[in-house]
Amino acid sequence: MNYPQKNFIYLSQIIDVPVIDMTTNKKIGRVLDLVAGLREMYPKVSAVIVRRKRKSDSYYIPWKNVTRVIKGRAIFVENISEVMGQNMKVPDNEILLKDTFWDKQIVDIVGSKVVRVNDLHLLREDLNLWVVHMDVGVRGLFRRLGLERFFDATMRLLFSYEAKDRLISWKFVQPITTSIGSGALSLKVHHSRLSELHPADLADIVADLGTDERIAVLNSLDNETAAHTFQELPLKLRIQVAALLNNEKLLNIVQGMATDEIVDLLAQLQKKRAHWILNRLPAARAEQITNLLQISEGGAGSIMNTEFIAVRQSDTAGSVLARIKGESKKKESIYYVYVTDDNDALIGVVTLRQLLVNLPEKPVVEFMRKRVAKVRVDTNIKDVAEIFYKYDFTVVPVVDTRNKMQGIITMKDAFECVFDEIREETEEIK
Repeated sequence: MNYPQKNFIYLSQIIDVPVIDMTTNKKIGRVLDLVAGLREMYPKVSAVIVRRKRKSDSYYIPWKNVTRVIKGRAIFVENISEVMGQNMKVPDNEILLKDTFWDKQIVDIVGSKVVRVNDLHLLREDLNLWVVHMDVGVRGLFRRLGLERFFDATMRLLFSYEAKDRLISWKFVQPITTSIGSGALSLKVHHSRLSELHPADLADIVADLGTDERIAVLNSLDNETAAHTFQELPLKLRIQVAALLNNEKLLNIVQGMATDEIVDLLAQLQKKRAHWILNRLPAARAEQITNLLQISEGGAGSIMNTEFIAVRQSDTAGSVLARIKGESKKKESIYYVYVTDDNDALIGVVTLRQLLVNLPEKPVVEFMRKRVAKVRVDTNIKDVAEIFYKYDFTVVPVVDTRNKMQGIITMKDAFECVFDEIREETEEIK
């Protein structure tokens, strides 16, 4: 999933918008540039440079004077009389974002000119803004020209293509010269790392922020986005963050997480707080989580996810596809659908491809694969990992002693548990 864009704003959506005095409700000028400090991992906006109407002079207004930002429309400021008469210079430890980065060439680690910075992507928490990405896509250029909608419509009409931004994380870019305001920019990784905003990307940003900023950002996100972001954080960091979140926010986040991720978290929380959360979850889900918490840590059941799709052998391909469409947002994996008998025992599996190529009215029992590789709840996790390695599966079902479906295990979850040192190294890199 892509995170809702209300959590982000582009520099081009702020540059040249009117600056309004809250006291008089009059326009005092337009935004010439934004200023950001370099003390943190991600530059934090600290001031706005305002160009006066019909005058060549400009003024530095601290960001603390900003009361409201409406992207593409206006910025509202207060108490400006004390700063409008001062023609302040930008401090040495701060930079002008537009002047410094727009249209700069980015050079990758092998010395090849790769792309040009067309815009800056800012993470937004209330009135706080951090520079988190550089937009190097064509869409960013059209956005600056005010033609973003025209560009998107043209791409859809002529090529049936949904145009997306191309973003580079701020932490992968550094100035080549000693003066950040001159020369090109250096990409610290190979240009193949250029990517669109990924679900785990916001988690990377949150992890890199300071403790107070980290909590502030999570509190500002809607519950669904906060849940996806939170569960992408390394487990150790999740535990630290959970300790600082208030109970209500943590509960809202937990409700949007995958079941196996909830189990991992609650197992590490204080018992009193874990019980508080369990008592406020839906009864059926709380029972699932409680049962999983009681399973031995070395068994497959301790890492399985109970969110899967199981159907009866008489269900048709069409009805199963309709169900997948309705439940796709709630399930971790929809590549496989498990077929059970009337006693919930596992008797077969069908793939999404099989469902698509068979006639809608055809029962799944007629094309399901009857030999299913599976593991028991008490199967050792190392043995589970060996099954993934041997058969190249992406997901394996978990059953109990009576062959009843209990959950699924993904390759990622199995390998992370077996190769702890790899997981720790990956979390440190993040």
